[in-house]
Amino acid sequence: MENKELDALLAAWPVRVADSRRDEEDIRRRFYAAKGAAAVKALERNGFAAQYCPSRQEAAQAVLSLIPPGARVGVGDSHTIYALELDQALADRGCQAIPGQAAMSGTSYDLDPPGHYRAPSRDLARAILAAYLTADVFLLGANAVTMTGELVNVDGVGSRVVGGIYGPDRIVVVAGVNKLVPDERAARERISFIAAPMNNLKYHRECACVKQGTCPSCGAPDRICNVTTILHKRPMRADYHVILVGECLGF
Repeated sequence: MENKELDALLAAWPVRVADSRRDEEDIRRRFYAAKGAAAVKALERNGFAAQYCPSRQEAAQAVLSLIPPGARVGVGDSHTIYALELDQALADRGCQAIPGQAAMSGTSYDLDPPGHYRAPSRDLARAILAAYLTADVFLLGANAVTMTGELVNVDGVGSRVVGGIYGPDRIVVVAGVNKLVPDERAARERISFIAAPMNNLKYHRECACVKQGTCPSCGAPDRICNVTTILHKRPMRADYHVILVGECLGF
């Protein structure tokens, strides 16, 4: 049924669909900041030193402020850490970085896994591993950080997470807001639904979680979900820092 009065009104209406739009970046920034602040409080209640940085550039400066000049720095395999682009800044401070790909056990050295830096000898490989595990500062990411203040990681070998528990003088975890989840159950779900499949793609592995979209708890011989670490509280006597970043970083 025609309604000439309504048609005339709508035809003259100056309002556009786009006029209802709001500043999405500002909304995200405020949302991330609010969620980050709440997570920082939860982490602090659990004994961690924690802070929120709005950007990766500010996070990089926060990380560098925790690394003394000339320090030996172990770096667990983490695309969040890579995104901070710390190499030159560490070199300028006289620091020696030891990436996880250079910290090979005797078994790993014998197998010579692709993508790793193989030392000239097995003895040197073990010396590098020891230095990595007892670094002045150890940097790593997190697969998930709960809003109740827990840090959750899953690893295939354990080399990425072991330095984040015990050994180094100082441990620094960096995580983007995409890693924030409500609780431990959600952390496990995030890892099986997002982090593990993406890391399998990173390593060119056709595991079931990649093909099916969900984790069937596979028995693949090269599965990367073998070691789960959950830090409910700061490990006793540990100098432990968590830096949350207002960006989506890593897997």
